[in-house]
Amino acid sequence: MKTVRVCLGMILVVLLLVGCASKPDVDPRRAAETHYQLGMAYFRVGNFQEAVPEYAKAVELDPAEPIYRDAMGTALMYGNRLDMAIVQFEEALRLDPKFTESRNNLASAYLLKGDLARARAQLDEVLKDPFYATPQFAYYNLAKIYEREGKIDEAIWEYRRALNIDRDYVDAHNSLGILYLHQGKVDLAIERFTEAARLDPRVAVYQRNLGVAYVQAGDGQKARRAFERVLELERDGPSAEYARRMLKDLPR
Repeated sequence: MKTVRVCLGMILVVLLLVGCASKPDVDPRRAAETHYQLGMAYFRVGNFQEAVPEYAKAVELDPAEPIYRDAMGTALMYGNRLDMAIVQFEEALRLDPKFTESRNNLASAYLLKGDLARARAQLDEVLKDPFYATPQFAYYNLAKIYEREGKIDEAIWEYRRALNIDRDYVDAHNSLGILYLHQGKVDLAIERFTEAARLDPRVAVYQRNLGVAYVQAGDGQKARRAFERVLELERDGPSAEYARRMLKDLPR
Protein backbone atom coordinates (compact mmCIF):
# COMPACT_ATOMS: atom_id res chain seq x y z
CA MET A 1 0.00 0.00 0.00
CA LYS A 2 2.97 2.32 0.57
CA THR A 3 3.70 2.42 -3.17
CA VAL A 4 0.10 3.32 -3.94
CA ARG A 5 0.15 6.19 -1.45
CA VAL A 6 3.33 7.55 -2.96
CA CYS A 7 1.93 7.38 -6.47
CA LEU A 8 -1.34 9.01 -5.46
CA GLY A 9 0.67 11.75 -3.84
CA MET A 10 2.48 12.18 -7.14
CA ILE A 11 -0.86 12.46 -8.91
CA LEU A 12 -1.90 15.31 -6.61
CA VAL A 13 1.38 17.13 -7.21
CA VAL A 14 1.09 16.75 -10.96
CA LEU A 15 -2.51 17.91 -10.90
CA LEU A 16 -1.31 21.13 -9.34
CA LEU A 17 1.29 21.45 -12.07
CA VAL A 18 -1.36 20.87 -14.72
CA GLY A 19 -3.38 23.71 -13.25
CA CYS A 20 -0.36 25.95 -13.54
CA ALA A 21 0.31 24.67 -17.04
CA SER A 22 -3.05 25.99 -18.21
CA LYS A 23 -1.69 29.55 -18.20
CA PRO A 24 -1.20 30.84 -21.77
CA ASP A 25 2.50 31.71 -21.30
CA VAL A 26 3.54 28.16 -20.43
CA ASP A 27 5.73 26.31 -22.95
CA PRO A 28 3.59 23.61 -24.65
CA ARG A 29 6.43 21.12 -24.35
CA ARG A 30 6.65 21.66 -20.61
CA ALA A 31 2.89 21.25 -20.34
CA ALA A 32 3.10 18.06 -22.41
CA GLU A 33 5.71 16.66 -20.04
CA THR A 34 3.43 17.46 -17.10
CA HIS A 35 0.55 15.53 -18.65
CA TYR A 36 2.92 12.68 -19.48
CA GLN A 37 4.08 12.47 -15.86
CA LEU A 38 0.48 12.46 -14.68
CA GLY A 39 -0.27 9.63 -17.10
CA MET A 40 2.72 7.73 -15.73
CA ALA A 41 1.42 8.18 -12.19
CA TYR A 42 -1.97 6.75 -13.17
CA PHE A 43 -0.29 3.93 -15.08
CA ARG A 44 1.85 2.90 -12.10
CA VAL A 45 -1.22 2.34 -9.94
CA GLY A 46 -2.93 0.33 -12.70
CA ASN A 47 -5.40 3.03 -13.71
CA PHE A 48 -4.90 2.67 -17.47
CA GLN A 49 -8.22 4.31 -18.32
CA GLU A 50 -7.20 7.58 -16.67
CA ALA A 51 -3.66 7.36 -18.03
CA VAL A 52 -4.75 7.37 -21.67
CA PRO A 53 -6.27 10.90 -21.82
CA GLU A 54 -3.24 12.36 -20.06
CA TYR A 55 -0.93 10.78 -22.61
CA ALA A 56 -3.27 11.96 -25.37
CA LYS A 57 -2.98 15.51 -24.09
CA ALA A 58 0.80 15.20 -24.10
CA VAL A 59 0.65 14.02 -27.72
CA GLU A 60 -1.61 16.93 -28.63
CA LEU A 61 0.79 19.45 -27.09
CA ASP A 62 3.97 17.86 -28.44
CA PRO A 63 3.07 15.62 -31.39
CA ALA A 64 6.71 15.13 -32.45
CA GLU A 65 7.69 13.28 -29.25
CA PRO A 66 7.52 9.50 -29.84
CA ILE A 67 7.77 8.63 -26.13
CA TYR A 68 4.29 10.03 -25.56
CA ARG A 69 2.87 7.92 -28.39
CA ASP A 70 4.54 4.81 -27.00
CA ALA A 71 3.23 5.49 -23.50
CA MET A 72 -0.31 5.95 -24.80
CA GLY A 73 0.01 2.75 -26.83
CA THR A 74 1.17 0.84 -23.78
CA ALA A 75 -1.76 2.05 -21.67
CA LEU A 76 -4.17 1.16 -24.48
CA MET A 77 -2.59 -2.28 -24.79
CA TYR A 78 -2.92 -2.91 -21.05
CA GLY A 79 -6.55 -1.86 -21.39
CA ASN A 80 -6.98 -4.45 -24.20
CA ARG A 81 -7.60 -1.78 -26.85
CA LEU A 82 -5.15 -3.42 -29.19
CA ASP A 83 -5.97 -1.83 -32.54
CA MET A 84 -5.69 1.64 -31.05
CA ALA A 85 -2.45 0.66 -29.32
CA ILE A 86 -0.96 -0.54 -32.61
CA VAL A 87 -1.71 2.82 -34.23
CA GLN A 88 0.21 4.63 -31.48
CA PHE A 89 3.22 2.29 -31.61
CA GLU A 90 3.37 2.60 -35.40
CA GLU A 91 3.24 6.38 -35.13
CA ALA A 92 6.02 6.35 -32.52
CA LEU A 93 8.15 4.31 -34.93
CA ARG A 94 7.35 6.66 -37.82
CA LEU A 95 8.68 9.49 -35.68
CA ASP A 96 11.71 7.47 -34.57
CA PRO A 97 12.41 4.25 -36.50
CA LYS A 98 15.18 3.40 -34.00
CA PHE A 99 12.79 3.43 -31.03
CA THR A 100 13.32 -0.28 -30.35
CA GLU A 101 11.37 -0.34 -27.07
CA SER A 102 8.28 0.77 -28.98
CA ARG A 103 8.93 -1.84 -31.66
CA ASN A 104 8.93 -4.56 -29.01
CA ASN A 105 5.69 -3.13 -27.63
CA LEU A 106 4.24 -3.29 -31.14
CA ALA A 107 5.26 -6.96 -31.30
CA SER A 108 3.50 -7.51 -27.96
CA ALA A 109 0.30 -5.97 -29.30
CA TYR A 110 0.37 -8.13 -32.41
CA LEU A 111 1.04 -11.18 -30.25
CA LEU A 112 -1.96 -10.41 -28.05
CA LYS A 113 -4.08 -10.07 -31.21
CA GLY A 114 -2.87 -13.49 -32.35
CA ASP A 115 -1.07 -12.07 -35.39
CA LEU A 116 2.07 -14.15 -34.93
CA ALA A 117 3.60 -13.33 -38.32
CA ARG A 118 3.59 -9.58 -37.71
CA ALA A 119 4.76 -10.08 -34.13
CA ARG A 120 7.72 -12.17 -35.29
CA ALA A 121 8.62 -9.66 -38.00
CA GLN A 122 8.85 -6.89 -35.42
CA LEU A 123 10.88 -9.05 -33.04
CA ASP A 124 13.34 -9.87 -35.82
CA GLU A 125 13.98 -6.14 -36.13
CA VAL A 126 14.19 -5.68 -32.36
CA LEU A 127 16.87 -8.35 -32.00
CA LYS A 128 18.97 -6.78 -34.76
CA ASP A 129 19.50 -3.71 -32.58
CA PRO A 130 22.82 -4.16 -30.73
CA PHE A 131 22.02 -1.18 -28.51
CA TYR A 132 18.66 -2.45 -27.27
CA ALA A 133 19.09 -2.45 -23.50
CA THR A 134 16.43 -5.02 -22.60
CA PRO A 135 16.50 -7.89 -25.14
CA GLN A 136 15.06 -10.24 -22.50
CA PHE A 137 11.63 -8.78 -23.29
CA ALA A 138 12.00 -9.67 -26.95
CA TYR A 139 13.13 -13.21 -26.09
CA TYR A 140 10.09 -13.53 -23.81
CA ASN A 141 7.78 -12.45 -26.62
CA LEU A 142 9.49 -14.85 -29.00
CA ALA A 143 8.94 -17.65 -26.46
CA LYS A 144 5.22 -16.81 -26.42
CA ILE A 145 5.10 -17.12 -30.20
CA TYR A 146 6.70 -20.56 -30.03
CA GLU A 147 4.18 -21.55 -27.34
CA ARG A 148 1.31 -20.54 -29.59
CA GLU A 149 2.84 -22.62 -32.37
CA GLY A 150 3.21 -25.64 -30.10
CA LYS A 151 7.01 -25.52 -30.27
CA ILE A 152 7.60 -26.08 -26.57
CA ASP A 153 11.32 -26.87 -26.67
CA GLU A 154 11.99 -23.68 -28.63
CA ALA A 155 9.84 -21.68 -26.20
CA ILE A 156 11.78 -23.07 -23.23
CA TRP A 157 15.03 -22.11 -24.92
CA GLU A 158 13.85 -18.49 -25.38
CA TYR A 159 12.63 -18.19 -21.78
CA ARG A 160 16.01 -19.42 -20.63
CA ARG A 161 17.74 -16.85 -22.84
CA ALA A 162 15.62 -14.15 -21.23
CA LEU A 163 16.56 -15.39 -17.76
CA ASN A 164 20.25 -15.53 -18.68
CA ILE A 165 20.01 -11.77 -19.19
CA ASP A 166 17.76 -10.99 -16.23
CA ARG A 167 17.66 -13.58 -13.44
CA ASP A 168 14.88 -11.60 -11.74
CA TYR A 169 12.49 -11.68 -14.71
CA VAL A 170 9.57 -13.03 -12.74
CA ASP A 171 7.16 -13.62 -15.63
CA ALA A 172 9.80 -15.67 -17.43
CA HIS A 173 10.29 -17.86 -14.34
CA ASN A 174 6.54 -18.45 -14.10
CA SER A 175 6.06 -19.12 -17.83
CA LEU A 176 9.01 -21.49 -17.89
CA GLY A 177 7.58 -23.33 -14.88
CA ILE A 178 4.28 -23.85 -16.68
CA LEU A 179 6.04 -25.44 -19.66
CA TYR A 180 8.13 -27.68 -17.42
CA LEU A 181 4.94 -28.76 -15.66
CA HIS A 182 3.31 -29.64 -18.97
CA GLN A 183 6.36 -31.72 -19.83
CA GLY A 184 6.13 -33.59 -16.53
CA LYS A 185 9.38 -32.07 -15.25
CA VAL A 186 7.85 -31.34 -11.87
CA ASP A 187 11.05 -30.64 -9.95
CA LEU A 188 12.12 -28.05 -12.51
CA ALA A 189 8.65 -26.49 -12.43
CA ILE A 190 8.76 -26.22 -8.63
CA GLU A 191 12.12 -24.43 -8.87
CA ARG A 192 10.73 -21.84 -11.30
CA PHE A 193 7.48 -21.23 -9.40
CA THR A 194 9.37 -20.98 -6.11
CA GLU A 195 11.64 -18.36 -7.63
CA ALA A 196 8.69 -16.42 -9.07
CA ALA A 197 6.97 -16.45 -5.66
CA ARG A 198 10.18 -15.31 -3.99
CA LEU A 199 10.67 -12.44 -6.41
CA ASP A 200 7.07 -11.23 -6.06
CA PRO A 201 5.36 -12.81 -3.05
CA ARG A 202 2.26 -10.65 -3.55
CA VAL A 203 1.06 -12.41 -6.72
CA ALA A 204 -1.46 -15.15 -6.00
CA VAL A 205 -1.08 -16.95 -9.32
CA TYR A 206 2.56 -17.81 -8.62
CA GLN A 207 1.52 -19.46 -5.35
CA ARG A 208 -1.31 -21.25 -7.12
CA ASN A 209 1.05 -22.64 -9.75
CA LEU A 210 3.45 -23.71 -7.03
CA GLY A 211 0.60 -25.52 -5.28
CA VAL A 212 -0.32 -27.32 -8.49
CA ALA A 213 3.29 -28.43 -8.95
CA TYR A 214 3.44 -29.76 -5.38
CA VAL A 215 0.22 -31.71 -5.96
CA GLN A 216 1.79 -33.33 -9.01
CA ALA A 217 4.91 -34.05 -6.95
CA GLY A 218 2.74 -35.82 -4.34
CA ASP A 219 3.63 -33.34 -1.57
CA GLY A 220 0.21 -32.51 -0.12
CA GLN A 221 1.51 -30.53 2.85
CA LYS A 222 3.52 -28.10 0.75
CA ALA A 223 0.66 -27.85 -1.72
CA ARG A 224 -1.69 -26.94 1.13
CA ARG A 225 0.64 -24.21 2.34
CA ALA A 226 0.86 -22.76 -1.16
CA PHE A 227 -2.93 -22.73 -1.63
CA GLU A 228 -3.44 -21.22 1.82
CA ARG A 229 -1.05 -18.48 0.80
CA VAL A 230 -3.16 -17.89 -2.31
CA LEU A 231 -6.17 -17.16 -0.09
CA GLU A 232 -4.12 -14.80 2.04
CA LEU A 233 -3.33 -12.82 -1.08
CA GLU A 234 -6.64 -13.09 -2.94
CA ARG A 235 -10.11 -13.67 -1.51
CA ASP A 236 -11.90 -13.62 -4.87
CA GLY A 237 -10.93 -14.44 -8.42
CA PRO A 238 -9.93 -17.58 -10.32
CA SER A 239 -6.81 -18.35 -8.26
CA ALA A 240 -8.74 -18.13 -4.98
CA GLU A 241 -11.59 -20.26 -6.34
CA TYR A 242 -9.14 -22.91 -7.52
CA ALA A 243 -7.27 -22.89 -4.20
CA ARG A 244 -10.49 -23.42 -2.22
CA ARG A 245 -11.40 -26.41 -4.36
CA MET A 246 -7.98 -27.96 -3.92
CA LEU A 247 -7.84 -27.38 -0.17
CA LYS A 248 -10.98 -29.46 0.32
CA ASP A 249 -9.16 -32.57 -0.88
CA LEU A 250 -5.67 -32.03 0.53
CA PRO A 251 -4.49 -33.56 3.85
CA ARG A 252 -4.02 -31.32 6.86
